[in-house]
Amino acid sequence: MNKLLNYLCFLALTSMTACSIYFTTPMYAYQMGKGIDVGTPALPYYAYSNTTLEVINEEFKNANAKVTIEDTYTYGYNKPFKDLDPDGDTGQTFSDMGTATRYLQNILKAKGVSDPENYFLTSIDSAKEFGFTLIAAVHRTEKELTVIDKFGASTENTITCDDPSYYQPYRFDCKGEPLDTVYEWAAVPNDCYEKQGHQAILLTLTANKLLEKTPKTNYWETESKWIAGNYKSVVIDQDYMVCQALGIESGYTEQKKDVFKD
Repeated sequence: MNKLLNYLCFLALTSMTACSIYFTTPMYAYQMGKGIDVGTPALPYYAYSNTTLEVINEEFKNANAKVTIEDTYTYGYNKPFKDLDPDGDTGQTFSDMGTATRYLQNILKAKGVSDPENYFLTSIDSAKEFGFTLIAAVHRTEKELTVIDKFGASTENTITCDDPSYYQPYRFDCKGEPLDTVYEWAAVPNDCYEKQGHQAILLTLTANKLLEKTPKTNYWETESKWIAGNYKSVVIDQDYMVCQALGIESGYTEQKKDVFKD
């Protein structure tokens, strides 16, 4: 009997620990549809809701989204959505923006974009160790860039798509000529796009915004804050905006324990 009681206590403690580790927050059907209009900044609320991809896909269809989760699997990953595992894993999780860009370009090509090869997913990783990444989707026609290093000395670097730094946004080249047009950006918690299912949501939300072709000119000021170390204010301001749009009273930055890791 004592062994049984000890075992039950162990299970209870284990369950309590698990609940404290995995943060969840509900997301309702009407909010999922609104999330398409909000775009990529809404990603945490899909990821933290633990709602299945099948349900999210149906709500995207109901909201007449130009790109659905099913589209992302069909065209982005070249995998069938039907009978997909609940976690959405097909062995195609990306760990770099070059791979993510290829998936995104596949989707855009299927949706009739005339120059899908000129759209890129980029990231600023300076706050990654603190739990966040600044992601931007840009339009760029130059295949070789000569730009100033964002983080080191003011040195000129010539880079191509084979270089990791190519997958950062650049407003101007080293001569002051315009380079990237930002059409979508978001400050994203790292744990919201580690799994392929969450990455699929990210790609879907981003692709929908790219099809709108509305430049996000406020990105460059945001990037300056981020690189200067003021990433917390960016995250909090964005979360407030998302909550207002989705009708959420208290955002994940208020609810989630230890949301900032520094």
